Amino acid sequence: MIGARVGMKIALITSWATDISGGSGTALFFQSLLRGLQGRGYDLDVIAPNFDVSDYFGVTMQRIAFNARLPYDARIRGADVVIGLDWDGYGLDPSQRPPMIASSHAVYGDILQWESGEVATMVKAQAYFDRLMMHNAEVITIGSAYAADRIAALYDVDRAKIEVIHHGMIAQEWLKLVDAEPKRPHDHPIILSVGKMYPRKRTDVLLRAVPLLLDKYPALEVRIAGDGLMWDEYHRTAAELGVMDHVTFLGHVSDDAAFAREWRMADVFCHPSSQETFGYVYLEAMSIGKPIVAVRAGAAPEVIADAGRLAEPENPAALAAELDFFLGNERARAEYGARGEQRAAMFTHDKMIDGYDRAIARAVSGRKRG
Repeated sequence: MIGARVGMKIALITSWATDISGGSGTALFFQSLLRGLQGRGYDLDVIAPNFDVSDYFGVTMQRIAFNARLPYDARIRGADVVIGLDWDGYGLDPSQRPPMIASSHAVYGDILQWESGEVATMVKAQAYFDRLMMHNAEVITIGSAYAADRIAALYDVDRAKIEVIHHGMIAQEWLKLVDAEPKRPHDHPIILSVGKMYPRKRTDVLLRAVPLLLDKYPALEVRIAGDGLMWDEYHRTAAELGVMDHVTFLGHVSDDAAFAREWRMADVFCHPSSQETFGYVYLEAMSIGKPIVAVRAGAAPEVIADAGRLAEPENPAALAAELDFFLGNERARAEYGARGEQRAAMFTHDKMIDGYDRAIARAVSGRKRG
């Protein structure tokens, strides 16, 4: 196998951010895939413009223009295999390009149900490109069976064309610092939530659960790390609920030591997202033994299994009940934290790259048969 890899040239394409310090799960995947394939002996040509993704509308237009130029990129014509993240590469003519893998992450057709207004228009356009990419590629890879089923249903793609490859990840600096960060005693329960503020992440459900917990935990603090399109709306929601004294909006925490400190202080991690195609944040929480409350939606049941508590989605009362299970029970927190560490050990970086080894071989052999 090693001999087959050495010298094989792969064009790895993404028009999304590649810097993991921005908090993007897609960027973390990209870096994990890049380093893993390089470690296996592949020759990688990275085609990544690294646009500023803070302006969602502007970057979407830049990504479309970038894809329009891709057919003229000599690095693609000189590659043995192309791997395009999400819809990057949708316009490449199969008769003029090498075998291609569509490495899907967002599944824009699935995201669309949570969006509205101008954002929905942008997402709908990307869902169209997503569909073209899935039909164009020889092989599709995705991080969960949930997402594979959604791709097949939404885009009318043969399910057998899709390879489910659970994610693994490279060691991030902040993760190394969590154990080094002293556990500071605190006299009140702390819930941590981490994620981009997109509608599908459902941070509002967590905010609506807070008032339901205050009678039992009057000093409760919810700390929310992340920024995004819903920043102002979530502040308004917290104010309307009268819980601003119990909620700290941290924004994006770029300092590794500060981010590690947030994880170390937290008693419980909560991520009530209704749509994750894998959810690196679950893997991060499990790897440091943090008890998780999530919901029975998206890839969460598949990734977390019995290593966390899963509430009914879109239900603040159900979420509050699962949070209460941990907040009032130190023994349960320790038990589920240990389960999480065991579960996280199943999602290794090596296993992920093994999956991409197989997908690359399948794409090449599929083109030869064709």
